[in-house]
Amino acid sequence: MTNRKRADKIIMWKIKKNYGFLLTEAKKTAMLKTVASGVKCMLEKWKSLCEKKPLPWYAITAVDILITGLVLVIFALFHHVIPHAGRPLGSTMGTVQTPAPTYTMSTVQPYGTADVMPSSAATPAPTYAVGDFTGTFPNYDTGVGAIYSYQSDDLKVAITKGYGTNSAYLVADVWVRNIKNFGTAFAGDRYGTGITEWPLQTANSVNAVFAVTGDYYGARNEGLVIRNGTLYRSSLTGDTCVIYADGSMETHESGNLNLDEAVKRGIWQGWNFGPELLRDGKAITDFTSPLRGENPRCSMGYYEPGHYCFIVVDGRQEGYSDGMTLEELSAIYAAKGCKTAYNLDGGQTATMIFQGQIINSPCEGGRRSSDIICFFGGAQ
Repeated sequence: MTNRKRADKIIMWKIKKNYGFLLTEAKKTAMLKTVASGVKCMLEKWKSLCEKKPLPWYAITAVDILITGLVLVIFALFHHVIPHAGRPLGSTMGTVQTPAPTYTMSTVQPYGTADVMPSSAATPAPTYAVGDFTGTFPNYDTGVGAIYSYQSDDLKVAITKGYGTNSAYLVADVWVRNIKNFGTAFAGDRYGTGITEWPLQTANSVNAVFAVTGDYYGARNEGLVIRNGTLYRSSLTGDTCVIYADGSMETHESGNLNLDEAVKRGIWQGWNFGPELLRDGKAITDFTSPLRGENPRCSMGYYEPGHYCFIVVDGRQEGYSDGMTLEELSAIYAAKGCKTAYNLDGGQTATMIFQGQIINSPCEGGRRSSDIICFFGGAQ
């Protein structure tokens, strides 16, 4: 074997034995391929040199050491100096599996309807604070066809007119976004018996969008009085009505309200007049109240938290409206789908106010009273 062939064979054996794993790894990345190409070029020059003039063994050994050192330097450069791409933490503890999305099966579509891709699992419905009715507050105009309408982001009032056998009345459909939009106000902004003013004055003093007269608590020394979350009087006489901070409304026959439990639950408003107008959502036909005959009326009903109904009946006006019996009023609330309803102070007191004006026809021009139920248009 000639010196050239022997040197060539020795060098290739050395590289394969000592650095073959590097060349194998180099095939995996473009950068290391470049290194392998450089090493190959050096070997070609070395072979060319050997062909021209055979070298002694010590020269071959020296070149071998030189090539070995060069390869080690290049390896150290790529392995320890040039930065590698980052790796997510925790990968050494096993691969973190991302849960596969879940889908709900859509209902079978009739032939010819558009295909519907499976939708992702339903997002949980948002939760709201107590007294926040954003989830049910209408996003449409509730006043279509109404004779009076107020539509805002926090209050919607739609008022229509109706006629009974011998009566004319106004119905107000009221939505509030928050229980604080449902307020009450005292005459002169003071609590106490004998304190009165015209309901329109009281409504304007608090900038009410809509208002009706209340239970005229100031005409009596007894009876529940809770206003805007404050308890003023706790004695219970006759039927009571309470609205809680969660927007729900309840009526109770005389003596049936557990006031301590109701206060713990969180009463927002409380009145003492009556009687209650519905029983389990159904009309009552056997009223025994001495006020059951045809009279001017002021009353309120309840659909759901944040949604209420107010009916004011004109009366004692011959040729226009005589008034309404309790049975008739009860039947109207039942027909409208209210769950419960309550009779407030009527007669000459019964007044409905909308945006600074009295819109019904109070008997004998109305009278002064001690309180109103009122609604506000902005965030409270």
